[in-house]
Amino acid sequence: MELFDELNQLMVKYRFRPNRKMAQLFMVKQDVLARLVKEADLSEKDTVLEIGAGTGFLTRELQKKCKVVAVELDSTLFELLENELPKENLKLIHGNFLEVDVGKITKIVALPPYTISANILAKIFEVEPKLCILVFQKEFVEKLAAEPGFLEYNAMSVLTQYHFDVENLGLIPAGSFFPRPKSHSAILKLSASKKHGQAKDNALFYTFIKSVFRFQNKNVTNSVKNSLPFLGEKFKDPEVINKIVGKLEKHPLAKTKTNLLSCKEFVDLFNELF
Repeated sequence: MELFDELNQLMVKYRFRPNRKMAQLFMVKQDVLARLVKEADLSEKDTVLEIGAGTGFLTRELQKKCKVVAVELDSTLFELLENELPKENLKLIHGNFLEVDVGKITKIVALPPYTISANILAKIFEVEPKLCILVFQKEFVEKLAAEPGFLEYNAMSVLTQYHFDVENLGLIPAGSFFPRPKSHSAILKLSASKKHGQAKDNALFYTFIKSVFRFQNKNVTNSVKNSLPFLGEKFKDPEVINKIVGKLEKHPLAKTKTNLLSCKEFVDLFNELF
């Protein structure tokens, strides 16, 4: 049976329609699901997380490979998953991925809601998977993969590249979804990497990056100076400010435009200043 036909049967059986407020899009192309599973390179030793399991079409393909932790917020769809999916290799969690504890997982394969993409990615940083295969809006994927100096390059680009090697694996036709989205979609591959180094304080580094990109068109000295008040009360102390500014003035990147710095340069700069 075609997935679209199966979806229609499930919508009748469980009396639901795609919820626009929850940004629900259902994948109805088996070849796309097969591509996502293949790119994940799953083994029996893996425990894979699915964010927003929906109708379970992807979930059951993942179950054939390894243990699956599937999170679903919608109560009707959670009931569907409980009733329709095999019990083997499956742990279902009813709740919001941003709020629940998913336990120890090794990989993530998912088609999460686009409206909270940035929040989902921030939570993924905390979960620390080895590999992620995700479907997001095309423009969002392009930002994450962007290089310094490009218009799309922003704070989220730096933070994602701090944790992962980022690859845009290409577009997914809009007709692969029901309902058909107005925006284009792309497959994102994230492979855990520490090639850019380790910040001394991750939480402060995140705030630092978000703050300096408020002033991304200024040079490094000015963007850091303007960012200090956003980093906490400690960095409003004149003595602390003068110490950081003193280091900045001697730094080789002091006059470089902020959005031209690479992820590694940001990590090194942060560790030298703080």
